[in-house]
Amino acid sequence: MPDFPEIGCYAVAQYPSSFELNWPLVVQTAVDGSEQRFAAVGEARRIWQIQLESLRESDASRVWGFFRELKGQAGSFRFQDPWTQQWHDPCWFDTDDLAFTHLSEGIFQGELRIVTKEH
Repeated sequence: MPDFPEIGCYAVAQYPSSFELNWPLVVQTAVDGSEQRFAAVGEARRIWQIQLESLRESDASRVWGFFRELKGQAGSFRFQDPWTQQWHDPCWFDTDDLAFTHLSEGIFQGELRIVTKEH
């Protein structure tokens, strides 16, 4: 399984970046129309919001090539949590769209979201 590429200084993310834990909600509807809601046990997802600011052209190209190679959400990969350095797999992108904005000569910015299931 391929690893998410490093972007300068051996990092996989830049600040400000963030992550969240989400638990999908299950809704069961009874015959009388009442509902019971609860978090799906074992279905927690960790989502990293990765901000790519002042990215060199070579790093933007590396991330773009990786995204294209995996065909967006279709492919899976290993990702190293920028806070804990723990590896997570499988991970995937949460969209099939990735865009970089050209800020100045050789400098780009963009953002992406990476998702994995918690075990």
